[in-house]
Amino acid sequence: MLLTIAKNPIPDLSVTGALDPYAEQIEQAFGQYQQTTGEELAEHERQAILAQLISWSGPAGKESFPSWPQAVRAAQMRVKTGGFLGEKNTTIVQSRNEGLFKMAMGSVNWANCGKTAENILAELRKKHPTCADGIEAGTREKVGSGAGKDLLKLLRKVPQEGQILLLDCSFPSVHTFLLEVHPNGNRYLCQGYQGTYYASWWTGKDEGGLLVGEQQDKKISNEDRERLRRTRDDWGLGRSVNPNRYDDTVVLLAKAFDEAALPDIGEGEYDGIEVEKLRRQETAAWEVFAKFWPELPFCPVQRETDSIAKRTQRPEIEITTILVPDVTANAGTSVTVPVVPNSIKG
Repeated sequence: MLLTIAKNPIPDLSVTGALDPYAEQIEQAFGQYQQTTGEELAEHERQAILAQLISWSGPAGKESFPSWPQAVRAAQMRVKTGGFLGEKNTTIVQSRNEGLFKMAMGSVNWANCGKTAENILAELRKKHPTCADGIEAGTREKVGSGAGKDLLKLLRKVPQEGQILLLDCSFPSVHTFLLEVHPNGNRYLCQGYQGTYYASWWTGKDEGGLLVGEQQDKKISNEDRERLRRTRDDWGLGRSVNPNRYDDTVVLLAKAFDEAALPDIGEGEYDGIEVEKLRRQETAAWEVFAKFWPELPFCPVQRETDSIAKRTQRPEIEITTILVPDVTANAGTSVTVPVVPNSIKG
C-alpha cells in the first residue's frame, strides 16, 4: 500500500474490487476538479487519471496526498506534462483502462444507494415516457424520530387501480432504497449498497455483484454473508415481498424510530473523560436505532451496524411519493427491477 490519502493507506487498486470502496470519492474528486479549474474532463482523460492513481497504489508507487481531489489534480498534471503517461499514450491508456474505469463508475451508479435510485428513475423515464410527469411531480416528506405512526402511514400506502406508487426513501447520509407498490398489494424493493453489493446482485441478475465475497473482504464474516443472502431471498431477487413480512418489517422500523426518540441525548451519567461523555450523548439515539438494523432489509452486517451506532443526532427518513401510470396493465409485475442492468461489470 504505497499510496496514502489523508494519511490512510490505499490498497493496490488494480486488484478486482479494490476500486469499489473509493469509486464515489474519486467521482466527487473529478467533479471538484472541474469546479475549481473550469476544465471539463473527457472520459479518456478520466481513464488516464485513474490509470495514474492505480499506478501510484501499486508496488512501484509511492505518493501521498491530503485528499482525493488533490490526488486527482496531481495525476492530471502528471498526464498533461508527459510524466507517467503523457498525451501520446492516451489511446493506449483508454483501451487498457476502459473496463476498469467503467467498473469503478458502475459501482457509483449501481452500488451507491442514492445513485441507484436516481438511475432507476432515469431509466424508467426512458423506457416508459408516460412515467416522466409523475416522477417529476413527486412530493417529499420528512419523518423524524418519534413519528412512528406517520412513517407507518406512508409505508402502508397502496395506489388506486391504474397507478403504481414509487416510494423513494432515504435515511440521509446512511441509505436510500426504492419501494414499488401495486394496487394488488405487490411490493418490490430495489437498492444497491456502496461497498457491499450492486443492484444487479440484489435483483438476482449477477451473482458476481456481491462485493464482500470471501476473497474480497476478510472483515465480513460468513455469518454476515449468510444474513445478506437470506435478506436478498426474502426481499430481493426481483420478487414481490411477502405481505406479512413487509408489514412486520415496517412496524419494526416504526418502533425503531419511536425508541430512537427516547434517549435524552443532552443528559446522562457517563464514565470516562469529558470527550467520551459528549460522544455518548451525541450518539445515544443512533445506538438505539442500530439495535434494529440487523433485522432491516438493507445491509444487515455487523460492520454497518457498528458504523450506524456511531452516528450523531437522531434518525430521520425522507420519503418522496411518486405516482406513475400502471404500465403493466394491472399485472402487478415490477417496473423497477427490469431497468437494473444484468451485469454492472459486463
